[in-house]
Parts: sequence; structure tokens; C-alpha cells
Amino acid sequence: MREKQRVLAANDAFYEAFRTADIDTMEALWSKRRKVSVYHPNWPGIDTRDAVMESWYRILVVGDPPEVIAFDPTVIMSTKTAMVICHENLGGAQLIATNVFVLEEGVWRMTNHQASRLPSISEQQNAKARKREEK
Repeated sequence: MREKQRVLAANDAFYEAFRTADIDTMEALWSKRRKVSVYHPNWPGIDTRDAVMESWYRILVVGDPPEVIAFDPTVIMSTKTAMVICHENLGGAQLIATNVFVLEEGVWRMTNHQASRLPSISEQQNAKARKREEK
């Protein structure tokens, strides 16, 4: 249980760095030894550490960072790898996010962040209605 709490603390630190536009903490949270990637909503995938950190610099320092609140986390983990799936409220939009962490020198560090918009309730209802009509 202790490791799960440490993973959740690392996930919380990620969102705190995001909310407070703390680029130094954001940089420290990401793995320096493993391949990393990020999939920001409406951006192409980014898969080198330098490019990932540049994307966060553009969002947190150059841009106007959106308000982000993460909630309802689920942790899936093995000995040295953990995945946190959570919901995000990002400037009023509802997203689903997956954050992947690896145990690196005793510290849980990120290797991947992916967030995608969730369909609204009406979009979900419309999709269900279309499926019923197709039957």
C-alpha cells in the first residue's frame, strides 16, 4: 500500500506543478533515463524528453496554463511501473488522463502523460441512440 500512496503523491505533484506553472518541478518529475512521451489534447504525440519538456515550457511559461483539477484516480501497478488513470477538469472540459510512472533511483518519475476529451453526456446519449437505430 505504501508504494501506491507514493505513486498517488507523484501524480498529485504533477498536477500541482501544472496548476502552479512550476516548470522546475515539472522537469524534475519526468524520467531522465527512460523514453518519455506526452499526448496533450489536440497536439501531435511528442516522444523525446527534450521535446516533452519544451511542450511543458510552452504551456506553463510561454502560454497561459489552463486551470486543471484531477480527480477519481485509479492506480494499476507492478514492482517498478505504475499507471494512474484519472479524470481531469481542464478549463471546464472533461478529460480522461493516463499517467505512467517508473521507479527510478527510488523515486516515481513520469514516462507518459496522455489526456483526451471525454464526450459530453448528450454526445454519449446520441451515440447510444444511433446504435439502437442501427439494430
